[in-house]
This record gives sequence, C-alpha cells and structure tokens, in this order.
Amino acid sequence: MDATIVERLNAQWAGLLVLIERPAVQRQLLTILFLLLITRLFTFLFRYLSRRLAALSRDGQARPRAAALGRWLRMGEGVASPLFAVAIGLAAIALFERIGWTSGLLRQGLVLFWLFLGYRFTLLLLDLRTSSEESRRAYRRILTPLFAFLLLAVINRLVASLVDVAGLALFTIADNPVTVADVYRAGFILYGFLAGGWLVQRLFTRHLLPRLDADPGVGNSIRTISQYVIVGAGVLTSLGSLGIDLSTLAIIGAGLSVGIGFGLQELVANFISGILLLFEQSIRPGDVISVNGTVGRVEKLRIRSTTVRTNENIELIVPNQSLLTAAVTTYTHTDRSVRIHVPVGVSYDTDPAEVREVLLAAARRHGLVRETPPPTVFFQGYGDSSIDFTLAVWIDDFMNMPRVTSDLRFIIWEELAKRNIEIPFPQRDLHLRSGVPWEDLLRKRSE
Repeated sequence: MDATIVERLNAQWAGLLVLIERPAVQRQLLTILFLLLITRLFTFLFRYLSRRLAALSRDGQARPRAAALGRWLRMGEGVASPLFAVAIGLAAIALFERIGWTSGLLRQGLVLFWLFLGYRFTLLLLDLRTSSEESRRAYRRILTPLFAFLLLAVINRLVASLVDVAGLALFTIADNPVTVADVYRAGFILYGFLAGGWLVQRLFTRHLLPRLDADPGVGNSIRTISQYVIVGAGVLTSLGSLGIDLSTLAIIGAGLSVGIGFGLQELVANFISGILLLFEQSIRPGDVISVNGTVGRVEKLRIRSTTVRTNENIELIVPNQSLLTAAVTTYTHTDRSVRIHVPVGVSYDTDPAEVREVLLAAARRHGLVRETPPPTVFFQGYGDSSIDFTLAVWIDDFMNMPRVTSDLRFIIWEELAKRNIEIPFPQRDLHLRSGVPWEDLLRKRSE
C-alpha cells in the first residue's frame, strides 16, 4: 500500500471522527448499538427458552402446548430477533421525528436490519420447504455469500458520502489500478459462476438424469465436467474483470509447465487420470471394487482422487492414477449380481441327497438370494472327518455378502439340527507304543 493510499485513508478517517463528534450522530449511533444489543439478547432468550422446553419435552414434564411452543420458538429463533429490532428501530425513528431530532443515519442503519430480517426469513422458509439436511446446507452455501455481498453493498452505500471505500486503489495490474469495487465485482462474478455450477449439477441430479434414465457413471461424468467447466469459466471471467489480459496467462502457463512437470507431476497425473476415468467409465460411482485387498463401494469420483467406502464405514481416498495404472478388481462393472459360496461339512452317516435338499431349502428362505440363476449345491469331496458340500447362491449386491453369508450359516445350522444331521469336527486317534512301562517314561521325563 503506497503513501498516497495511506494519506487518503488518514484524511477520510479524520473526517469520520469529526462527524462522529456531532451530538445528533452520537444519538443515532447509540440507538443502532442498542438495536444490536436487543437483537443479541432476544436471540439468547429464544435459544434458552427453546432448549428448556425441549429438555422438558424429552423428560415428559412439558404439556403438549408447551412442547408445541418450544417447536415454534426453535423455528422462529432466527426471525424474531431482527423483527423485534426493526420494530424498535421504526419506533425510535418516529420518536426522533416527534422530538425534532435528525434520523437520517438511523434510517440508513435500519436498512441493515431489514436485510438481516429478509435473510433469516428466507432461511426459515427454506427449512420449512426442504426436508433433507444436505439440501439445507447446500442452499445456505448459496444464500450466505449472497447475503454477505448485499451487506457489503449496503454498507458501502451508507458510508459512500463519508468514506470512498469503493474507489480505494489496492494494487495495479499492467498500469491499471485495481480498486476495492473491482475486487468486489470479481468476487461477485466468481460467486455467481460457483452458484450456477451447483445449480446445474443439482438440475442434472434431480431432474434431467432421472428422466433420461442415464447410467450413473455417465451422469456423474456429466455433472463433474459441467461443474468444472462452469467454475473454470468463472475464474477466467473474474480475472478478466480485474483487467488481467487472459493471453498472458497462456504465456505464464507455458513458463510454469517445466516446473509443473517436475514438482507437480503426481498431481497432474492424477488430474489426467481422473478425466480419463470419467470418460472411459471403467470405474463409476456405485461400483464395488477391491483396492489392495480392501473391498468397498465407490462413493465419489473426483478429478484428483476417488472415495471408496467399506462395509465398516471406512473411507479410502485412492489417487486416480492408481486406479488407472494398477489392476483393480470390480464386481459390478457389467453386472451387479455376484455369486457367493458357503462351505458345509456333514457326517459320513448322512445321505448326500438329503444334504442337498437342506441346503437348497436354506437358500430359498433368505430374501436376498436370487431365484434366477437358481441356487446350486456342489459336492466338493471327501474330507478327513466329513463329506464336504458348497452352497452357491446369487445376490444383487456384493456389499451384502458378509450379511448374507452369515444369515445362510444360521439357517443351515437350523435346518441341519431339525433333521438331526451332525456337523463333525476333526478327530485324531492316539496310539501309545506298547512294551515300555509308563513308570520308566515318567522317570526319564523327570530326570
């Protein structure tokens, strides 16, 4: 920040201090501070009452009317405080006019409370309209930055006659000064593209792709690529609004290509691998794969990495380059159905035909076992202490294999117990060598 900017800020600050010394301005500023304090106190009061009534409802001590009042307090917690502040502000303006005091600053400050009230009321309508917590968070990510931009615009309008913040030059690009207003405009443009990318992605997910009955992998590729294209366009547009010549970026990129080749080659490789995976569709969200011996479902396929979630709810972050260059076992690439095997051993006194009937009956009892292809029983062979069979069944989701296998073992145990079929365990016969007195063996061992 150069000396001229510092001098300009000091001059504007000095003028602001002179303005604040006026009694009329001080009265209005104290009123605005009082409104802020009232808003904070009412927020605390509403939060305390709603939590208190919620605790009484959980303990069963609150009456139905009190429980309903607690729900309404929780819903109106964000709206009531700014609404009450606006009401007090309007009453204060009427009182100032009746006394004959000036209230211009108070009127302008009340605009901020109106804006805050509109923001909180919009969030309340959003909470009432949407049932998914994820949707609420996503909409808040759009509304909160928008409220911040509007708030900055209103504040700049309020202080424009006192302090020229928007015209303050921050730095220069190619001999062109970049002001606070330019940075604000670039940020708003970038925000607009980010919000547009999210809305387009949501439009594809909720409306277009379900109607087209598109493959989930293709849908994920369309969503991801469209979002990155929109965000990239937003970055370039916001940089252009700052006065940056976009052609120079290509020259800078060419100069940095050598450094990227050495220092960021892994990142670039993962980025390119992510694009190839999106277009090749060898791995898609929802696929069940095995990575380094760990089986999980692909949750998200991003440009740099892929998230795989196991049955134990453990998330694996796998670089895309590993998925593209290494051998990956996929259980759902062309067909989601998979066959699982349950080995069973029974006594040699059992009729094999009866065992086959028992195993097929156990398979038919399970709701997740597919009827087509039908379950199959294989006679595996003759073991040391049992005759061995394998029940082979088909299921629709590989991730259900541990549960289905466990359930089938329980059912098979039940069916075998009903028919008094024995499940043997390994046995060994021990033969003691004759001719050596056991007393001599004990004596030698003690020595």
